[in-house]
Amino acid sequence: MELCQQGESTISDRLQLLKDQYQVLAGQRQQIDTMLERLEYKIGRYAAAVESGELVWEESGEEGDT
Repeated sequence: MELCQQGESTISDRLQLLKDQYQVLAGQRQQIDTMLERLEYKIGRYAAAVESGELVWEESGEEGDT
């Protein structure tokens, strides 16, 4: 807000702040997407276990993971 109040001379600084914030949010989105993929996998395994009566993990190191 302070940069905005300083006027047009700070446009490039404000642009850089926006780009920096974009990068932070893009990184957070990637982390969230990764966690959602893991949850989808686990949900699928547990849903299959409800049907089959047996919890089976693929050989991806997920076994033993809640």
